[in-house]
Amino acid sequence: MSQTITDYRRNLISLSKVLEKKHFFIVGLTRPGTVWLQHAINAHPDACCKGEGHFTNALFPLLGKAFADYNKHMLTDKARMEAAGISAANPGASAAYSNDDVRFLMATASALILDRWAGKEDVSCIGEKTPEHALGLESLCEVFPDALIVHVIRDGRDEAVSVYDYNLKVNPQGFTAKFPDMAAFAESFAGNWTRAVGAARYFGRSHGENYMEIRCEDLHTEASTDVERLCRFLSIDDDPEAISQCVEAGRRIAFKDGIIGQWQDRFDDKSTAGFTRQAGELLKLLDYSS
Repeated sequence: MSQTITDYRRNLISLSKVLEKKHFFIVGLTRPGTVWLQHAINAHPDACCKGEGHFTNALFPLLGKAFADYNKHMLTDKARMEAAGISAANPGASAAYSNDDVRFLMATASALILDRWAGKEDVSCIGEKTPEHALGLESLCEVFPDALIVHVIRDGRDEAVSVYDYNLKVNPQGFTAKFPDMAAFAESFAGNWTRAVGAARYFGRSHGENYMEIRCEDLHTEASTDVERLCRFLSIDDDPEAISQCVEAGRRIAFKDGIIGQWQDRFDDKSTAGFTRQAGELLKLLDYSS
């Protein structure tokens, strides 16, 4: 037996163990909050959460397109053979992937990444943090039906300032060409924030037992309470020592752009009006005062 086949079989055994564990996903348009929580829960001896897989916004769409293209090719080939009257002699021409097949392959591809992060750690649950999953939770849970979703919410105005400053650092010329000032960006970002928060909360209403919310602002002041809630949500040890270990790990991740109320020093009247036009109702619903 070739070494390659042996390795494949070992990988499949390892992946089956990964897929048998509990899976959780940290989502939400709040860069400091999701990062803080990822590092905090990764410090728990029963959990692993080490990176961003971008499953719903990159991996799944690309795999879905690849298998759709393959199926289209096979259907075209089958039609050509049927027209020539030779389809019966070539049953392989009808090969195609079903929706269940594609979901299985998406789960396998995701598990390869999760397994690599977990390594040989003996944990009961494996997590991943991709903020953009907030917009794709339905597709995520088609692949991981029992997934636990942790939605981190932050005042969208503060997040707008953080994202604005981040983009100025990484691509100042291209960013300012599209958004010449804070006001232009604030209104655009408000729409994205509203869609992401709204989509995740809509999902949460029909998946109550598998969904929880944590406020980014509370991680500054009430972190132990929320980390304890999270541990209970994940059904992992919530004793004071474990909670303290997680909180300390989170606090080592500085909130460089996580200042509460920073928008008040950066928004002018035009920025405030633009953001409120797009997200005023959601700000009220979430009890973020002006």
